[in-house]
Amino acid sequence: MTHAGGVCIPKAFHTHETSGGAVINVAGNYTAYGSDEAEIVAKIKQSSTLDKLPYAEGASWNSDLACLTGTRVALLSLVHRWSRSCDNCRIFCLQGVAGSGKTAVSNAVARFLSEAGLLASCFFFDRADASRNTPRLLFSTMARDIAALYPAIAEDIAAKLDQEPSLASANLSRQFEAFIAGPLRRHPVDRQIVVVIDALDEATDVDLGTDLLALLRDGFAKLPPYFRVLITSRPTRILEHHLSGKSHVVHHHIDINSDENRRDIAAYIDDQLQNSRMFSSVDTHGPDGELIRDLRVIADGLFIWIATVFRYLGPVSNPKKKLRALLSRSHAQGQEPEPIRKIDALYSTILEDSGDWDDEDFRAEYALFMGSVMAIKRPLSLAALRALHGGNQELSLGRLPQRFGAVLVGLHNENKPIHTLHLSFREFITSRAAGRAETRKFFLSEKEHSRTLAELCIQTMVRELTDAPIAGTGYLATDEYDGPGIPELTGVSEQLLYGCEHWDDHLCDIESPTLSFTEILGEFLPKYNTTWIEIVASTSTFAGSLPAWRWLHAHATELKELYNEEAQAASLFRLSTRLGYSGRLEEALAAIEDSVHLRRALVAQQPTTFDADLALSLDSLSVHLSYLGRNAEAFASNQEAVGLHRDRALVAERPAACNANLALSLSNLSNHFSDHGRHAEALAAIQEAVGLRRALAAEQPAAFNAVLAASLNNLSNRLADHGRHEEALAAIQEAVGLRRALAVERPEAFNAGLALSLNNLSADLSDHGRHDEALAANREAVGLRRALAAERPEAFNAVLASSLHNLSIHLLNQGRHEEALAAIQEAVGLRRALAAERPAAFNADLAQSLYNLSLRFSRLGHHEEAQEAGQEAVSLYRALAAERPKVFTSKLSNALWQLSLCLSASGREAEAKVAWEEAQSLRL
Repeated sequence: MTHAGGVCIPKAFHTHETSGGAVINVAGNYTAYGSDEAEIVAKIKQSSTLDKLPYAEGASWNSDLACLTGTRVALLSLVHRWSRSCDNCRIFCLQGVAGSGKTAVSNAVARFLSEAGLLASCFFFDRADASRNTPRLLFSTMARDIAALYPAIAEDIAAKLDQEPSLASANLSRQFEAFIAGPLRRHPVDRQIVVVIDALDEATDVDLGTDLLALLRDGFAKLPPYFRVLITSRPTRILEHHLSGKSHVVHHHIDINSDENRRDIAAYIDDQLQNSRMFSSVDTHGPDGELIRDLRVIADGLFIWIATVFRYLGPVSNPKKKLRALLSRSHAQGQEPEPIRKIDALYSTILEDSGDWDDEDFRAEYALFMGSVMAIKRPLSLAALRALHGGNQELSLGRLPQRFGAVLVGLHNENKPIHTLHLSFREFITSRAAGRAETRKFFLSEKEHSRTLAELCIQTMVRELTDAPIAGTGYLATDEYDGPGIPELTGVSEQLLYGCEHWDDHLCDIESPTLSFTEILGEFLPKYNTTWIEIVASTSTFAGSLPAWRWLHAHATELKELYNEEAQAASLFRLSTRLGYSGRLEEALAAIEDSVHLRRALVAQQPTTFDADLALSLDSLSVHLSYLGRNAEAFASNQEAVGLHRDRALVAERPAACNANLALSLSNLSNHFSDHGRHAEALAAIQEAVGLRRALAAEQPAAFNAVLAASLNNLSNRLADHGRHEEALAAIQEAVGLRRALAVERPEAFNAGLALSLNNLSADLSDHGRHDEALAANREAVGLRRALAAERPEAFNAVLASSLHNLSIHLLNQGRHEEALAAIQEAVGLRRALAAERPAAFNADLAQSLYNLSLRFSRLGHHEEAQEAGQEAVSLYRALAAERPKVFTSKLSNALWQLSLCLSASGREAEAKVAWEEAQSLRL
């Protein structure tokens, strides 16, 4: 890509210069023993590359949490048979109500699979754990686990990461193809691969959770039958919507009222009584027998209930007395209560015994600690919670009631994240406890405590950034680059990062800000309203910045002036460029969308002052939308930018500056027109852009020769679309001349542009029958792009694929059929990988290369392979033509014609006739 005015210009869309995909390097197995030095170095490099994949800590199985031996026999036997089968049922979906013991089953399954050598990976979701309450780390964790077992797959994944480092933080569909589906296609294994995914319902990110369910429904159905996945979840409507009725999913529900489940509960109780010293005095056959029988009955099939009971009784001095009190309260709820009421009664008992609820100080300490735990957006350590509260010593291990350990995990270490033992406890505290008079004292309003955390987060950011500024911040303040991408920041404390990530989430819960809150916010906004964004972008994931701006307009209009919209919009513009360079495309889009929103607000107030800035942000928004395949939105954004630039140029005192920006928008607009089949408008737009840039370059060649060359490149493409080949050749030759001169002086800056123009020059030379010159130009372009892709694969693998595609054509023109086949096969591999990750953006390119691959196979007499490639090309073009018939109907017709020839060559005359007739009908 090229850059002008701070905006990335996408490639010129035409038949010779199309997008591509990521390079796939397939390597064989390696053996450390006896390897030479190069192999050892390669293995170390591979290990280092795989280590870059984020790994969810604590996501694996725990034998201590598995089912008691002798319980869940029928269910485990069923899963055991399924895990060793190779039928179509790739997914075993185990569902059960909260507390029914699904996680214990998952751990037991993982244990026996591990012992059998079949377990590839585990991922135990946990709503209270930041790395495990989202599917974001699921596939990267699975990839590292599977890579540790299969060297060939490890090499494949490492090669992919070397080519596209952005995959480590890419969306789920890209990671699934790159880390799971692709490697399994290329490296089949000769044994079962089983993955355990527990508590899927605890994934709190709705969008990512939906994306994962869509992959489980569609993507996993296409995996080899030896790849099998056990999923556990509460029954949810969205799970049923995605997976119900799918042939590759077998469903099983835990019936807590079944005789088997009740026998298992009884066995668990007996085991706890026999193996715990605290119950050594309990006589199950004597006077205590009735107590134990009541315990079994009141458990009502819920393992979480009985497990929490024993956890609660652990530290008490008289467990029988406490147990009798607990059971008497449970009896008060009714002999056969609903599962949730049973759990709530237990939680009530534990909290009741945690302290003196008549003591005002205890109630305040409970609200302080438990309210924070319930309101935080992700688990924090006790040390971080204390720091957020300004060092409040009430938040220390010695001050917390021991009983809280029955329902919270992480209280044994101040530096471990605190989270609830089970999701049902959070639901009880923040919702159900309010419904009954006797439990209302336990209720905590999540929103109320979130409001408190809003102020604490801002206080923490102001305090820590004032006392010890983070080295490296300020990188969004100016256009002066210290280097592309996002710099790494160090020294960010746990509480500071949390404040930066979530202060605006908590802010949105405040409806009537207090005086103290407005004072601290007034101190924060002028100094650190960009710093928090820099910290998040460097150490976490940027998800947008406008909630605070919207809140100010709704609830604190007196503070609006402290929010510098102009500076913030510029910082977000710069952030989008840096994120885009790093391959973080979704985050880059979020940043530029925020910039556009703020600049729209500024234009509404002062149109003539800020319309140029808005136009630049719209140009950049168009580019980022294009990168993600959202072409219609990209087109609309670009058209709006052109209108703004044109209006401004008419009234500007310095038209040259306005014309430079207008030319940039027109160049992009030409690409969009061409992509939509509107060739006359595409040519008019690029001709206007060339005229503007030629005038600018005449006055300032050093400043404008590069962008003039870019527009000449596009002009050549548009002229070729109209059959004006002599003019097209002249334009591209001028572009190559300009870019070659620039590349001699600064190759690192201009080799990419030179390669682009050489690629197009080769196509135009070929159109003129000058095949030797065309091949030479194309080979030079391939060489430049291979070097560029080695440095920045995420930016240049796509255009490398287009050069390889064209190389195949030039080699064919020279009669070098085997070399032509090899080149197009590499191009297809590139484009298939990228289309799997971003189909909306790259399916057209894949279809084009598959069509040409079919032609190459046919020329060499490989009719079966030709038919397979041709059929896939037809399928892709059919979908594309349905959406954009003007662009793709003729290409669908050509693909059908080629498919009919392939079918005929294979003796399938009837099918060939059908394809031929459809091709003919499309040409009418």
